[in-house]
Amino acid sequence: MSRHHPFHDIAIVGVGMTPQAKHLDMSSLAASVSAAKLALADAGISHRDVDGICARWPGPGGTVFHPGSADWAGLLGIPLRWIGDTYPQGVPAVLDAAAAIATGQCHTVLITGGQAGIMKAAGGRVASYTRPANEFVEPFGSFTTAQFALVAQRYLHHYPQARDAMAHVAAVIRNHGSANPDAVMTGRGPYTADDVLTAPPLVDPFTRLDVCLANEGAAALVVTSVERAKDLPGKPIRILGGGSEWFRQQYVDPPRYDDVWMIGADAARRAFETAGIRPHEIDFAQLYDVNSAEVLRQYEALGFCRQGEGGSFAMDIGIGIDGGLPTCTDGGLLSFSHIGWGAPTLKVIEAVRQLRGDARDRQVDGARIGLVAGAGSGAQYYNVLVLGALD
Repeated sequence: MSRHHPFHDIAIVGVGMTPQAKHLDMSSLAASVSAAKLALADAGISHRDVDGICARWPGPGGTVFHPGSADWAGLLGIPLRWIGDTYPQGVPAVLDAAAAIATGQCHTVLITGGQAGIMKAAGGRVASYTRPANEFVEPFGSFTTAQFALVAQRYLHHYPQARDAMAHVAAVIRNHGSANPDAVMTGRGPYTADDVLTAPPLVDPFTRLDVCLANEGAAALVVTSVERAKDLPGKPIRILGGGSEWFRQQYVDPPRYDDVWMIGADAARRAFETAGIRPHEIDFAQLYDVNSAEVLRQYEALGFCRQGEGGSFAMDIGIGIDGGLPTCTDGGLLSFSHIGWGAPTLKVIEAVRQLRGDARDRQVDGARIGLVAGAGSGAQYYNVLVLGALD
């Protein structure tokens, strides 16, 4: 580890998630509360031990101004010293919480979120959050996968050989989910690269098996200081480093390959520097696998290989559970679950479970350092978190 950084004094001490399913018979608020209760129980604390919240308010009631984390104070019946409303899920939420705790703004932060009771109403159409009411998006029928496809098409123009590798990584990650009894797509597999390539087309260059799910569930985390964690029953997971990059607002202006293909490179450099490690020291990577091209892109932007070599890297090193860089070990967004606003938190939970040694049949042998990532080229922002098991 590098010279001591304030993040190193902060740990994730509780994780929890509801069942992940195509439909859940509850509201988004009820699902988020359920996940929060599970995370608090996992941490061995009560909600009254919490003095910071990082959790988008899903309604009903409360504010119409999102994210609206302060509404949770009324629901939980607790005073808050700090709320995180910048991007209150996943990696940004953890980094914001860590900074708040390290600077004494609060001592214990609850992060929760998800969605439920909405997908059935979509009636088979694209999920509403994939078609935000932004200029040049909703009026023209665009949606988030199409934004990513614009970038992937240009990548394949430069590196056409990468298409087979995209299909390979999609098959491997989906097979992780097929073997995971908690995944939405459990038992749906095994898949081959040819299955991915010949699946029904969605938006060029992606087929249906190249892109992620849209389903329901919620996920939660509890973050506190390493010092406080000593008095808790579970195994804390230390924050070693992190960083974010924001090129522009997501899904407003179309993404340009030259601008966004390597987004995250600077965030990763800072995260690794703070952690005092290099990419090859990572034991697993919970990448944000919204589609197969993004997996290759992230290998390149994160520094595991050079631009254009993501496909050969994945094929050569192996990204299965027993490979050189196990990736999306629970099945990822492709096969485990994608719960809209709460999806980034699922990535952190899987990393924590791996580092605790609690991942059952998908456990990466000897996992000590893990990487978590969020969003990507089409969204035009990216964030990185490096976690480590406490010695």
